[in-house]
Amino acid sequence: MMMKRILLTLAFAAPIWAVGQTSILDARTNYGVGDVVTVTGIVTSDENFGSIRYIQDETAGIALYPGSDWSGWADPQPGDEVTMTAELSEYNGLLEVGPANVTNVEVLSSGNPLPEPLQITPSQMNESLEGQLVYIPGAMFTNGGQIISGNNTYSFSAGGEDGVIYVRTSNELVGQILSAGEVDLYGIVSQFSFDGFGGYQLLPRGLDDVVATSAINLATSVLQDDLTTTSFSLNWLTDVEGDSHVEYGLTPDLGQITSDATLTQDHSITLTELTPGTIYYARVISILGEDSTMSVVRPYATVSESPGWIRAYFVTEVDNSVATIEEAVSLGSATNDTIAAYILSAEHTLDIAVYNTNNTTITDAVNQAAANGVQIRWIAEGQNANLGLSELAASIPVHLRTDGEGSGMHNKFIVGDADYTDKAFVLTGSTNWTTNNLNTDPNNLIIFGDESLAKAYTLEFNEMWGSDGMTPNAANSKFGPDKEINTPERFLIGGSPVELYFSPSDGANQAILESILTTDYDFQFATLSFTRNDLGEAVIEVGSSIFTAVSGAMEDVNTSGSEYDALTAAGIPVYSHQGISGQLHHKYGIVDQSQPGSDPRVITGSHNWSTTAETTNDENTVIVHDARIANLFYQEYMGLLGAMGVGVEAVNGSEVIARLYPNPTSGLLSVEWKGSDAPGDLVLRDMMGRWVDQTPLSTGTTRLDLAHLPAGIYTVSIGTQGLPTRLIVE
Repeated sequence: MMMKRILLTLAFAAPIWAVGQTSILDARTNYGVGDVVTVTGIVTSDENFGSIRYIQDETAGIALYPGSDWSGWADPQPGDEVTMTAELSEYNGLLEVGPANVTNVEVLSSGNPLPEPLQITPSQMNESLEGQLVYIPGAMFTNGGQIISGNNTYSFSAGGEDGVIYVRTSNELVGQILSAGEVDLYGIVSQFSFDGFGGYQLLPRGLDDVVATSAINLATSVLQDDLTTTSFSLNWLTDVEGDSHVEYGLTPDLGQITSDATLTQDHSITLTELTPGTIYYARVISILGEDSTMSVVRPYATVSESPGWIRAYFVTEVDNSVATIEEAVSLGSATNDTIAAYILSAEHTLDIAVYNTNNTTITDAVNQAAANGVQIRWIAEGQNANLGLSELAASIPVHLRTDGEGSGMHNKFIVGDADYTDKAFVLTGSTNWTTNNLNTDPNNLIIFGDESLAKAYTLEFNEMWGSDGMTPNAANSKFGPDKEINTPERFLIGGSPVELYFSPSDGANQAILESILTTDYDFQFATLSFTRNDLGEAVIEVGSSIFTAVSGAMEDVNTSGSEYDALTAAGIPVYSHQGISGQLHHKYGIVDQSQPGSDPRVITGSHNWSTTAETTNDENTVIVHDARIANLFYQEYMGLLGAMGVGVEAVNGSEVIARLYPNPTSGLLSVEWKGSDAPGDLVLRDMMGRWVDQTPLSTGTTRLDLAHLPAGIYTVSIGTQGLPTRLIVE
């Protein structure tokens, strides 16, 4: 990558340096990657940033990076004056001293005052200030109230400009509530950009760098509940008592207000006389004396009068033997026909945002829809082959994401007839429109017949498109980290609550994590990529209870950062799909499918469980609270494990005497006897070694019904022969 050489504009004058001494400004402007430099300055950050430290002199700031830790050197602390000699390097746009050829780290003095933070606006975070301590007054987070998780960005606005902060896993801010009211932000200007341009972000160094400005502040985000076709409630907490106001309207300009003068910390306002299937914009305000706090303006949806159906389909095997409400459907080679049928059902509009396309059946359907008079818009990722785009009719406008960062525009959704109550639908899931994804790769489709959800997806589409018309506006188009929270989060579809999150703006990773942690009985997951440590820790946490049955399947088990080893080391049964025909391409989790009274839910969409999906790509995630949908996905999960040959084997010495499958089981267990001697009894014991159940086996295959057993982990023995790995009953 080319080293950046630009003229820096600084808020202070450079001193006169002794011969042979290199100022930070000199190092930044006159030396390139691979050159050895010596820099001296005051340390402005600590271990909240991991092993990296930032220093600043009177000319500029820069990052010091010795590698994974400061072994062999004094660990610089804030207020230390330090000198370091090493090669210059560049990591995703950030200029660093180190980690190659570190030959000297010397603390010259300690307890020095830190440089005075320079007051700036969000747009002034650029190369000239990279590495410097700054201050941004009057900021508001666009997703305030959520729990801060590590390795995440959070967008904010200040003075009409937008910016982002980045919080590392090591930062003490992790686990805290993201401020929901106005704050003054302090921190270090940093950069993260795959191409080395843009991507400037503020790095708060800890709790003291996020300072509330009012005597009353929001203590949570605004929660929408009690959704109906003509009303909903907005609820929030403040840190001290105040009154309650909601400003709302059909546009972000608002225009209407409802209030409650009662002083309270627990606020709730119900908006009534609303229109079904409509998106409203609102913000909440609480006032105490001369001080006030308010949320950002967010959209909220009423319940639509659409049919409200939810359908799920799968590309590969399903196991209908575990069906409880409805049998799941494996589409196989008919997946493209199903997508084409939904496309052809549209009568007015189609908005398509799909990562990659090469299927003629689908593009033929799109062309036929256009010939039928349907207005069609298409967004795709610009770094893919997207061979199917060349087959589209010339009248269909196409807009590409072209920045080349991450997987880019990674969505796979269709919005049909969004403004028509009885016709509106959204099709999403994990399936790209490519040969393997449509035929041989384990994938899912989920489709909703709902006007409110369709309008929400249209808002997201318009943000990437850059307009609400038929012609894309590249100058106004926003992808990836540039996007804002502009869609409702909560819906009620056919009586089932549905949550919707778009990445990177909406905090999808936190929503996935929170859903995992609701597990009371069982949790299953199937993922292509699983590299988020916080999600891995959540799975391990719910799997550590003897009362929960947790398991999963993964494709990328050996990639950098994969959670596979950590999960298996913690005793979580995770089955590798690597080396098996077809690529496991799902990104789903299933919570408590075995217990309809425990809020069963499914997490699915385009969002891999990775940091790139959370911070860089355009993704969508739906969380569907519905026992039927949870069981449909569970049928897919059990079919997936069956196709992978997952089971347990009883061995006697080196001889396999029996195979037990599926594992985990929801109640029905098959025991295939392979031994040369007659089988004995199958004995189940709990994890304390206590006898639980005993069943005589026959030669061949015996089917056992274990549905009467509590969910949990059991050990199995057969007669006096062999002890297999543990069996999970869900």
